[in-house]
Amino acid sequence: MEFFGGSGRMARYVLGRFETISPVLAVRWLGGQALWIADRLDSDPEDGPRLDLEGTAWVQHLRRPRPAGGAPNRPAELREWYADRKGQREAQAHLRGGSPLLVVVPDTDLTYTLSAHPS
Repeated sequence: MEFFGGSGRMARYVLGRFETISPVLAVRWLGGQALWIADRLDSDPEDGPRLDLEGTAWVQHLRRPRPAGGAPNRPAELREWYADRKGQREAQAHLRGGSPLLVVVPDTDLTYTLSAHPS
């Protein structure tokens, strides 16, 4: 993940790393990371409030406000990418062909980048 802070300088944070020789496993891992990020940005809208910290009902996940009007819903985009099985197969073929794979999701103040590079 990379973002520009108040200073105007870009910072890069690597949130995870996974090594494999299998394009199938690489894309599967990226899909899991996409869901991980989406759930932290906005828990599944179909779920109600969640119970945390040993069942204390007053502690709930932080929820981002819903995008107004036509504003993009980035967590939904990440979930859609994960659920697109045809796209997953195309991504695996792309990696098998020796090309890197990038899934770039720009948000309001930062850009999420999921990437896989063939060895």
